[in-house]
Amino acid sequence: MKAMTDRYIDDRGAILVHVAVGLLMLTALSAFAIDFGLFWLGRRQAQNSADAGALAGAIALGFDNGSDKSDTGPAKRSAYTAALDNLVGGQVPAVNITTDITFPVCPDGTSTCIRVDVYRDAAHGNALPMFAGNLVGLGSQGVRATATAQAMSGNATECLKPWALLDRWEEFWPVDPGTWTTSSTFDKYKNNGTLDPKITTPDVYIPPTASSPGSGFAPVDSSGNLTADYGLELTLKTGSANLFNAGSFQALDLVCPGGACYEAAIKSCVNVTNFIGQTVTLETGNITGKTKQGTYSDPNSLCKQDPGASWNPSLNGGHGGVAGSAFDISPRVVAIPLISPDALALAKNGKATGVPIENIMGMFIECPPAVNPPSDTVIGRLMLSPGDKVTGGSNVGPQSSFLKVFALVR
Repeated sequence: MKAMTDRYIDDRGAILVHVAVGLLMLTALSAFAIDFGLFWLGRRQAQNSADAGALAGAIALGFDNGSDKSDTGPAKRSAYTAALDNLVGGQVPAVNITTDITFPVCPDGTSTCIRVDVYRDAAHGNALPMFAGNLVGLGSQGVRATATAQAMSGNATECLKPWALLDRWEEFWPVDPGTWTTSSTFDKYKNNGTLDPKITTPDVYIPPTASSPGSGFAPVDSSGNLTADYGLELTLKTGSANLFNAGSFQALDLVCPGGACYEAAIKSCVNVTNFIGQTVTLETGNITGKTKQGTYSDPNSLCKQDPGASWNPSLNGGHGGVAGSAFDISPRVVAIPLISPDALALAKNGKATGVPIENIMGMFIECPPAVNPPSDTVIGRLMLSPGDKVTGGSNVGPQSSFLKVFALVR
């Protein structure tokens, strides 16, 4: 009888039952964790896809064509390509270029935003799989993401070149009114910055503001279309013989005085934030040779940093653009401060210690063999350029803005 009782109360092997139950529960939890992890991975990858598409579209709005919002326009095509290049769960997400890429009103009320919606779900026939979900009849799960990016006007840069260039003005002398050309002279002052009494109807400079382009260079019109200023070839010359010729520039002391600092600022970024409205210091001394060395002749000059880049006049609807660069944005696309001829006159006759930056212009530096500039000359094409946006700096309106900033706003 005792032997029979011991047989029924023997607990050997009971642990196997617990292990089996535990393994079943751990397997279920692991499968659930895999499903949940796959969902969040897909959600993150979908957001990456939407973000990339929105930013690419905003860049195209800023640099290519701000008014073409059609399915075949650069903004939608760039957004679509960038979104599809970012896989979700190892597959291309669903993005309809007509309905999933749109142009909502921006939070600030402007119309320079682009929105991208990305899907991987059952409604679009590309849902993510589930593993544990099959135990309860769920075979798939869906994710979606949305992002909105904005192309904005910038007002600052860390890569300002040390060339304070005269902005464009309205011509009144000797013809009233006249037409400004790249060979015009600002007729109002003598070369020492004092008023010229012989000029009875002097030329007028009107600085750009947040609401008006004034008389200055303006790369786009009120509809966002490129103007004749975009791609304009301009010859920059050190303003020693005549301070007030179109294209005359004054060398700047951006970081430290002297030719070595001036040349270094030509070749690379000064890594100091310069902004519209800031007063900058004029360089002293003869820097003609340094201009040529930093721009053209030194082994690490601007031209030799990207020798394959060139200006292609057929790009951007005939306005031109940079082709053949080894970079996404060529180092030969530089930021140049624009100054008022009136402010320059004050500085030259000793009534001011510096000149304020009225605007910052983008320029592509042309290099031999396309051009063969003399030692004191830089030749370039006006164009848009990447920039920054800082508080405390003045803002010019979208027509006058050459600097572009791109940001996710939703």
